[in-house]
Parts: sequence; structure tokens; C-alpha cells
Amino acid sequence: MSRTIRPTALPSATALAVALTLLASPLPAQESVEAQLDWGERHRVTAPVAGIVRQVETRVGTHVEAGTPLFRLDTRRVDADLRAAEAAVQRLELELAEADREADKAQDLYDQTLIAARELELARIEQATVAARLTEAQARRDRARADRDDATVRAPAHGRITRLHVRTGEYVNPALVPPVLAELGTTDPMRATALVPVSALANLAVGQGATVVIDGTRHSGEVAALGWEPTGEEPDRGYRVEVSFSPGDGNGLRPGQPARIEFDHRN
Repeated sequence: MSRTIRPTALPSATALAVALTLLASPLPAQESVEAQLDWGERHRVTAPVAGIVRQVETRVGTHVEAGTPLFRLDTRRVDADLRAAEAAVQRLELELAEADREADKAQDLYDQTLIAARELELARIEQATVAARLTEAQARRDRARADRDDATVRAPAHGRITRLHVRTGEYVNPALVPPVLAELGTTDPMRATALVPVSALANLAVGQGATVVIDGTRHSGEVAALGWEPTGEEPDRGYRVEVSFSPGDGNGLRPGQPARIEFDHRN
């Protein structure tokens, strides 16, 4: 079966990366800029195996930890495949034990010159054939176990569920179209992003201290990235600056909230 995963990135429930898009005109002093909050990273939660959605374990707005079950697919066919594969492994283990005994017995008889070399060779061929069949059966068993585990779709990161795209009873198949089951946005750290004029870049550097102010609350952070190409439309066209900061759990911040970034003076 083909798998998707998880995989596009939507970070943690204590990890809401926030993109702050510049609203105001370029900074005269390059020390402060008005901005807007947005999710900094997004994960598209997909199904790695095909199946019917048996259970939806979350809802929009829920904070989840990485690895939290979000959806459970029907596993009846996978469980049947797994039982068959495990039975085949057990049977071939017994056959291999018998083939090992026959090979040892043939070796003893050959050492006593009681059988021809051809008979010893045939015993060894049978031993190798059974061993190969056992390896194949073990691979089928391991694949069935992986499919069963993948039938529980888990959160790829700690974050907040922002959208749900499937309901109980719907069929998903990653072999046809990779189904996006949900979207998740990170909450800690957040990422504040603004546009600044090219003249401001000379006063900024990755790692430089900064403060993100939201509704009067100040959050310490640092410059995480500086853009190399201009973006936006005139007169607000500028270079993207990203500031990473940690608002903590339960902050309730949402995309679109106004904020301000204050840059520390460089030494």
C-alpha cells in the first residue's frame, strides 16, 4: 500500500508559528513596525493508507500534542492480512527448523560416506529455500503491522487544529489523491513576519534581539530570517523579516491579530 505522510509542515499545539505581515509603510528609523499575526507554519495531515474513516478524535480549535491520534481508519482488512501473515511466519519457522535438522542429518551421513554429495546439496537447497520463504513472510507480516499502525493518523506536531476535511464514514485513498484530513498550526514558538525597506536591512541581522508586542503584552524574541527578494506591492513593497518568539501555551492568539515588532539596537 502506498503511504503519504506526513508528513507539509503545521507545527505544535505549544508551537504556533506566527507570520506577521506588514501593514504600515516602511520604517523611518527601522526600529519598530506594525504587523499582523498569522500561523507561522502549517501541517497538512494526510492518510498514509487507504480506508474508511471510522473515528474522528479531534475538532477544530483543539490543541494537540505531537503523536496524538486524530483519526482512526477501519482496520478489519489489515487485521485479517496481519493474522494471515503471522500464521505463515509461524508455519515457515517450523518448516525451517525441520529443514535445519535434515541438513544437519545429511551432513552427518555425508561425513560417514553414507550418501552422495548430491543428496547433501539438495538438503542444503531445501534449507535455503525455506529460509527465503520465511524472510518473505516476515516482510509481509511487518508491512501488515505498519499498515495497522498507520491506520491511526496522528498529529505530526504540537499545535492547534485549524480545519477538518473529512467525516466519519468517508473513504480515503492516498494512491488516488493524497487526502488532506486536517490542518494544524503551530503555537510555540511563533513567527512574526514584516516587510521592511532595503535600507532597513543594514540595521538588522539574524539572531538580533527583538520584541513582539500584542495587545500591550511584550514577548521577547530574535530575528530568525531576512529576505533576499522584495515582495508585496507598492508603496508597501519590501523585504521579509521573520522574528521568532514564544508566547507560551494557552495564548489564544489567532491569525489576523494586529501586532508590532520592535528591533533591539545592534551592538
